[in-house]
Amino acid sequence: MIGDEITMANPTGQSYTARLDGVDAPMKGDPETTSVAVKMLGKNTLQEIDKRDGKLISVWTMTVSKDGKTAKGVGEDKLAGRTDKFSIIKQ
Repeated sequence: MIGDEITMANPTGQSYTARLDGVDAPMKGDPETTSVAVKMLGKNTLQEIDKRDGKLISVWTMTVSKDGKTAKGVGEDKLAGRTDKFSIIKQ
């Protein structure tokens, strides 16, 4: 994150740059997701909403610990009706 924008890129080619205001931004390199909206839900909690052609497909929420060393998240796959939980540890 830099200022009020976040950039995501992964090794398989998906990427986006979005403002943290909840407005849709284009997702590049992912045929399943055409746009993403990102916003802060608090000081340490970020929410990403993924869409395909304007239709909601998933919601990801991640909360970073106060010391910045760990994060916990929940991903809700709205199409499959599945919820995944994950943890991240900074190395």
